[in-house]
Amino acid sequence: MHDPPSSSRSRVDALRLAMLVAAFVALVAAPGRARAAVDQGRPACDYCRMILTDRHFGAEVTLRNGSVKIYDAVECMAAAVLTDSVAQKDIRAVALVDHAEPTARVPLDRTVFLHCPGIESPMGQSLAAFRSGVQAQEACTAGGSVLDWRGVLTQVNTVWFQGKLSVDAHAGVPKAKSKH
Repeated sequence: MHDPPSSSRSRVDALRLAMLVAAFVALVAAPGRARAAVDQGRPACDYCRMILTDRHFGAEVTLRNGSVKIYDAVECMAAAVLTDSVAQKDIRAVALVDHAEPTARVPLDRTVFLHCPGIESPMGQSLAAFRSGVQAQEACTAGGSVLDWRGVLTQVNTVWFQGKLSVDAHAGVPKAKSKH
C-alpha cells in the first residue's frame, strides 16, 4: 500500500481542519446553556458548582448581555443574588423550575416558593418553586410554609449567612420581568 499523493493528503487535512473549526464555532455560538459551568458535558451550578442532578429543582438567570447563569437549587440562586455574585442591574429575567412540572419554567414574579421539611432540595434547605399556591400546598404534607421572594432571601440569609446580608437591598429582583 502506498501513500496518497501529497495534494490529496493536503485536501483531506484541509477538510478535517475546516470540520474541526466549524464544530468549535458551533459550540461557542450555541445559545442557552453553552456558557454555563460544565463537568464532562453535564451542567453545573454557577454558584456552588455541583452537577445538576435533580430535574425538580433549579433556576436560570438571564443577564442583559444574553448570557445565562444556572443554579441547581432555589437557595443557590438566592445566595448568588444576596452575595452580589450576579448584580441586580445585570439581570434581565429570572425563571425557576416548577417542582410539580419540571419541564416548565416559572418567571420569578409569578413563582410561589415552598419551605417544606419533607422535600429534600439539592442544597438541603427544603426550598422548592411552584407555579401556584395550590400546587405548593399539595406538595407538602409535613407542615411547610409558603414563601414569597423576600421570604426565600430571608431563609437563605439566616441559614447560610447568619443574617449578615441585606435582604431589603436584594428583594427588588422581581422587577426584572421575564420576556417570555
